[in-house]
Amino acid sequence: MPIDDYGFARSLTDQLAESVPFKVRPGKELLKLMKSKGKPMSAERDYFVEHVMYGGDESGITCMLQGSPTDTDVIGSSITHLIMDPEHPLAAQVKTYQRQRTHRLIMENQRGFASLAQSEKSARKKKKRGSGFG
Repeated sequence: MPIDDYGFARSLTDQLAESVPFKVRPGKELLKLMKSKGKPMSAERDYFVEHVMYGGDESGITCMLQGSPTDTDVIGSSITHLIMDPEHPLAAQVKTYQRQRTHRLIMENQRGFASLAQSEKSARKKKKRGSGFG
């Protein structure tokens, strides 16, 4: 099952690319990741998206962020880990994409675990009942 609606994702990526630069804030997962890497980000600070690209089902819509135009560090993040400026004209479409992608990733993980458990069950062979004590 594909994770993204390819047409919607490509269209949204193109529209976001045309509106660069725009403001976002990091979500909880991105904050945790960057803190663990020793490069903490602030949930209260605006970051500017400088580039947007689509990486298919593997990575979805990816944004390259800078804290300010003078920053030399650029951070790449899936748009699902960002909080879009609610004043941005595409904010509602981004929210829809984030919900759909997150939901489909959860469904894919559940299906993946279920199929793994099923394959383990089928891998176990039943003992044949024969004559004797064995």
